[in-house]
Amino acid sequence: MRARNRTPRAPRLAITAAAALAAAAAAFALSAPTARAEAPWQQADEVRNALFDAQTDILLGSGASAAANVRAAATAVSGRLERQLATSSPASLRELREALSAAERAAASGDEVGLAAARGMAIAALRHGAFDVAIAAAAAGESARARGWLLIRDFRQATRFTRPGVDATAALDQLEAGEATAADAVTGIRKDLLDAYQARLVTYVDDASQAGERGFAAAFAENAALAAGYWRILAPEYEAQRDRAARKDADVAFAAMAATAARGDSLRYGRARDSALGALTGFTAAPFTPEEQSRRAHQLTRFLDLVPIEYDHGTDDGRVTIAFEIQESIAFTEGARAAFTDLQSALAERDPEGVQTVLAAFDELDRINADANEGRAVAPLDEVEALHDEASGALDEMFPQEWKDSDTDADFDLVDISLDQMEAAINAGEREQAEQARLSAYAFFEFGPERLLNSLDPSLVAEVEGYVWYGAEGKQGLAELIASDGSGRDIRHTRLALDEALDEAKKTTGEGAEGFTVVTNAALIVFREGLEAILIIAAITASMIGANRRLREPILRGALLALPASAVLFVISVLVLESLSRYGEKLEAIVGLIAIAVLLLVLNWFFHRVYWTEWIAGHRKRGKALAGSARAGVAAGATVAGLYLLGFTSVLREGFETVLFLQALQLEAGIGIVLAGVSLGLVFTAIIGAITFALERKLPYKRMLIVTGVLISLVLVVMVGNTMRVLQGVGWISITPIDVDLPLWMGTWLGVFPTWETIGGQVAAFAFVIGSYFLAEWMRKRSVRRAAEEAAEGNGSPADAIDRTKPPRRLEPDPERETVSR
Repeated sequence: MRARNRTPRAPRLAITAAAALAAAAAAFALSAPTARAEAPWQQADEVRNALFDAQTDILLGSGASAAANVRAAATAVSGRLERQLATSSPASLRELREALSAAERAAASGDEVGLAAARGMAIAALRHGAFDVAIAAAAAGESARARGWLLIRDFRQATRFTRPGVDATAALDQLEAGEATAADAVTGIRKDLLDAYQARLVTYVDDASQAGERGFAAAFAENAALAAGYWRILAPEYEAQRDRAARKDADVAFAAMAATAARGDSLRYGRARDSALGALTGFTAAPFTPEEQSRRAHQLTRFLDLVPIEYDHGTDDGRVTIAFEIQESIAFTEGARAAFTDLQSALAERDPEGVQTVLAAFDELDRINADANEGRAVAPLDEVEALHDEASGALDEMFPQEWKDSDTDADFDLVDISLDQMEAAINAGEREQAEQARLSAYAFFEFGPERLLNSLDPSLVAEVEGYVWYGAEGKQGLAELIASDGSGRDIRHTRLALDEALDEAKKTTGEGAEGFTVVTNAALIVFREGLEAILIIAAITASMIGANRRLREPILRGALLALPASAVLFVISVLVLESLSRYGEKLEAIVGLIAIAVLLLVLNWFFHRVYWTEWIAGHRKRGKALAGSARAGVAAGATVAGLYLLGFTSVLREGFETVLFLQALQLEAGIGIVLAGVSLGLVFTAIIGAITFALERKLPYKRMLIVTGVLISLVLVVMVGNTMRVLQGVGWISITPIDVDLPLWMGTWLGVFPTWETIGGQVAAFAFVIGSYFLAEWMRKRSVRRAAEEAAEGNGSPADAIDRTKPPRRLEPDPERETVSR
């Protein structure tokens, strides 16, 4: 048995040798040749990492290890990366080899600064080569190869209100899907990368300057080398826009900047830097299209307008009251500056002095925000508003007309970016930052698309606001979820629903400029608000018949006076459009509060004296009502004044709301088309009004009292609910959601929103009227008892006492009353 299992020695040696060869082959396959099979972006990573390790070795005093890592970087270049660079970007391959040679010399001599400069040169050369190869691959329709090289790119620094550039990736996606030609893909890649590298060049110049000032020699040299290397990417486009001589001068300036930084010569570096940046003045490597310029200008205006608003919310009487509002003011100032930088070269050609005015205003706003944020002096709001007005005025003078046109797409972009930040903050456990981002998203929606969307589809506004605040369509609102530590998953679900609503809103507002659509919507707005005004006035005046018919006159006159007042408001809104838009909802809230106060007081009196106590009988004769003591005359005057005010404020509130909605349409389509729609709406409103007031004369008296009482109560509930919602929108009262799913139409048409504040306000207003009625009835009955007691004591007959406190049950014959009864 044992003999049969024994393996001869020679074959065993052969097997062992074969195994060894296999192992050696595997080891070889996993060593140097592997690098040759790697993707270009992996090889680029190896180069960067090896050079970084070499820098670390020099810092630790290990020159031999530094030299080995530099050799590893050189080895990583070989293979596919080297071959494709040689074919599509020989200039960048030459730059890369020069950088690696410089790195080898620096490692051998232990030169930390020289090695840092060489690493900056190598990284810039790799990205220069990746730029050329990606474009060549896209031009050949090879989207997969272009995508691999695109991974070596650099990105423009993102701010709170900008996303990292992804246009190049999107262009390749469209090329791959057959939705774009190779030429279109090349254009998209060039614009994205050139914009990123110009922005990063300026960033690296600033970083180099700061490093030089702080004495960080290695960082000084590396950042300057990166900036000079990025210039080589931009140089061909610069030459195409300028000329060869201008490019040569710029080449000399950037080369001098890198060389002086490598020597640590800050003085000469400063001169070279100023010369290099001066060469870039007015140059944009990837010029914006007219549409992109208009969108960026709109964002600039939006950011700038929000600065004084946030500063106002965060300060009061020389002190900071809400710190995160100051953070918002800082963020919006930074966003405005970034947007202005993108447009600066184009604006400088139109008005160089205006550009300096805007930059100076930004510098002052930065100082004021920093002082408030760091606990130093808090500047008054007037100073911030003056700087805002100064910058806005200069921009208005510089902007071409097409940049001033409405662009809701820009606002939707900012809403999306803010919501992205909100989700990122939630995932990082930063609830306060998430709430700030949510408020920013709502601010962009409120001051932008909401105004136009209110004119086109108010129910969609209610849906968006529901998702942002208290919930909608069975989903909790973002405000509630953030406040109650809702999970990231729940917030994501609401965000997806909100995205759908925003997409629908974007489509709706995008179609809002059609002439027929604008006329139709303007007419519907006027008709809708006009019907509300008719309902209020008709409900109040319906029961004023017979002797009380004269009480209609002050109400109707007050209502008629509100019409020219609303027209004046519209003219003012056109003349001072942007100023009014900043305070639109606040003014609406104030007008709404006045209207509610008048409605509560006057209707409370009206209900008690007309509906339930039949005070109408006490005025069966006009002469008797107007005759009496001086005190009665004063009371009558106060009554008339109150009725005037009731009619005026009730209609003015609807008129003001109409003006706000029409203002958005006027921005979108112009005043002529809007006035055509207004005229059409007024015609239909007048027809309905005439029919309404004609029919009410033929209604049964008692039934009319009941119907109009219900209508007045409904008007009160709707007005209170809508006004409370506006107060929540401007931040004057809190928002506490109720866990109940209400259909959106209840908010749009009945003013019923699922929050404790809105529903509580409606209940309180209704209880005020009903409660005051019962109180008045109790007081009336007490007066009757007292009068009876006085009569029993000999001061008069009980019948006389009752006659003095309660009107007779039957009215004297009245022609009008008889007509109504018939």
